Amino acid sequence: MAGGIDQNQLDALFTAALEAAVARIEKDGTFFPLLFELRVTGSIQNVAVLESGAIDGQQTVLDRFAEVLRSRIAEGLVAAAAIVVHRQTEDMVEVQLRATNYSANVFAPYGMETSGFLARKRQLSLGAFIVRPAPNEIF
Repeated sequence: MAGGIDQNQLDALFTAALEAAVARIEKDGTFFPLLFELRVTGSIQNVAVLESGAIDGQQTVLDRFAEVLRSRIAEGLVAAAAIVVHRQTEDMVEVQLRATNYSANVFAPYGMETSGFLARKRQLSLGAFIVRPAPNEIF
């Protein structure tokens, strides 16, 4: 596995990222990309990246996340990371998992039921995950 990281740690990182994405979709209907770190201490943290400059499109946000992660990895703080993207037009959540010797994108298709007229309530049901190897541009 990925440089001292075991499968249970990667699973916990994936689960935390996916659960946060589901909660955001159920609450707001969509979300901006999210960043989670598995710290070398073993804790999982959601990271807020405050950007003072203008951001033109989603790709620049993902590039900024990668830049932030690279510096934190170089400092010895981060052992693995998950970047979560909402692919709203495809009814899918993508979790990009990265570690030293592991890199995959996990796609989680979902169905959504909505109810309520004024107070919109959403309930997601996840489909089968699709795991694809991906280039590791972070570690």
